[in-house]
Amino acid sequence: MRTTPRNGVGAPSVRGLLLGMPFHRHSHPRQLQAELLSTVPGIYDGSRDELVMQCAGSNLLYELVMSLWAAINTCLDAKRDPDGAQKVFAESLYEAWKILKRTVGCHTAVTADHDLAFAFDDRAEQDLLDLLTILLSDMGYADVRMAYVELAWRHARDRQKGEDDLLFGAIGASLYARHDLRFRQWTAGVGPTGFVESCIAFGRDEMSGKFAMAPAEPSWATEAKKKSALQKIEAARAEAGPSLLVLSSVDHLPGSATSGEGRPGGSVGTTARAEWAPMAGKRLPLVVVPDLARVKRRLVREFPDCERIIDAVLAPLAGRQFAYLSPFLLVGAPGSGKSRLARRIGEELGLAVTVYACSGVSDSSIIGTSRMWSTGRASVPLQAIRRAGAASVLIVLDEIARAGTRTDNGKLTDGVLGLTERETARAYQDPYLECPVDLSAVSYVATANTVDGLDPALLSRFRVFEMPMPTARSLPVLARAIVAELRVERGLDAVWLPDLTPDEFEMIGSHWSGGSVRVLQQLVEVAVDGRDLGQAN
Repeated sequence: MRTTPRNGVGAPSVRGLLLGMPFHRHSHPRQLQAELLSTVPGIYDGSRDELVMQCAGSNLLYELVMSLWAAINTCLDAKRDPDGAQKVFAESLYEAWKILKRTVGCHTAVTADHDLAFAFDDRAEQDLLDLLTILLSDMGYADVRMAYVELAWRHARDRQKGEDDLLFGAIGASLYARHDLRFRQWTAGVGPTGFVESCIAFGRDEMSGKFAMAPAEPSWATEAKKKSALQKIEAARAEAGPSLLVLSSVDHLPGSATSGEGRPGGSVGTTARAEWAPMAGKRLPLVVVPDLARVKRRLVREFPDCERIIDAVLAPLAGRQFAYLSPFLLVGAPGSGKSRLARRIGEELGLAVTVYACSGVSDSSIIGTSRMWSTGRASVPLQAIRRAGAASVLIVLDEIARAGTRTDNGKLTDGVLGLTERETARAYQDPYLECPVDLSAVSYVATANTVDGLDPALLSRFRVFEMPMPTARSLPVLARAIVAELRVERGLDAVWLPDLTPDEFEMIGSHWSGGSVRVLQQLVEVAVDGRDLGQAN
């Protein structure tokens, strides 16, 4: 490498840099530019025009030197735009490094036109490559750092007395490469040899035993730490309230999604593993039993004829840690309000409610279907749990007696038998996920017009309640509840959709003296819609 000063500037020594000597960048604004360009002998006299002329005979040499020129000029603007200058500087040096990497050891460069000799010899070429390797390693280029390790050991092997830092730097660089450790990087306005200094300090500490590298942690130890951390998190969650581990892991499924990453109930991926990973390994909250006296008052106000049923359903919840309803079946005439009562019981208890229409269902897909089919999906209760982000939910099996009875693809009632058996539900083998899930906190309420034709085994799982038909004395309560639901459906408040007037009650009462709630609902809607017609007239 050239060592004679050019324009009052000495070319940097690669060996000096490997010993931790910094560039003298701040003595003159053109200092670094002159230092780097002086490593290309015989072509630089301080002017850009002369530089272009000297390089014009070789496309490759021109590209190399102009990359250096552009790189260093950005350093002069570092104070105006430090981040932008550093990026352009690094990219320009990297291009020059790649050119040199391809040509080291060759005296000619093959171009599209003809062979042309380089303007410097192999030694100068190698020194410039080494210089750029030091700078780019400091800037974080991974592929360049591997070349830096070779460079450091090449100089360490022929170190002289007092040059122990060459050996320490080589050791430190090897350790950084092997363990992929992080260190401070060059920034605009700071000497560009922080990486070298870090390698020397790291190697010195390693050789002295001050900082012995720990052996690579075995995979079982890493896994144990992860499980330990997860257990601590789940223990803290358990202390905050009752919870249940529904799905322990999805690691057995194809894919790369990690169990427990993401938010249960949030967006899902395109594979079964990505879809269910967010809730895997996490304990989901169980809905705490609310004030039962308050729940009863609210339900009885809405269903005054069903107080006996409401008492029987709520009584077993007293003293329970979380809201869970033993399966029961509401049997009554069409329009008696069975489905609405089932839904409102769940809502008042704070349970997320899924109404599953059984009428016409001719298979057992409620229990889930295998991924071997294009329509594969998890069981209905497991899907409800994911939507709610809670382990305790309510499934309303509406009109269960109307489910199909053919067995070609399984029967719905056969699937319900397994889901409603609590011991089976604790380790239910979901066919979609191909692993056990805990569905023991899921509540089931069924409705039917009659029990005729229902499987005796199914009836043995459910308590059966006869749903009374509403009477005329229930008219005010039921009508107010229907109007309240209309407000929710239409997005209105009580100002725009007030309760029925006495005249409206009298008109409805003249057409309804008890019986079907469905008929009552139609009458209330007619009365409400008639208000707009009356105002229009």
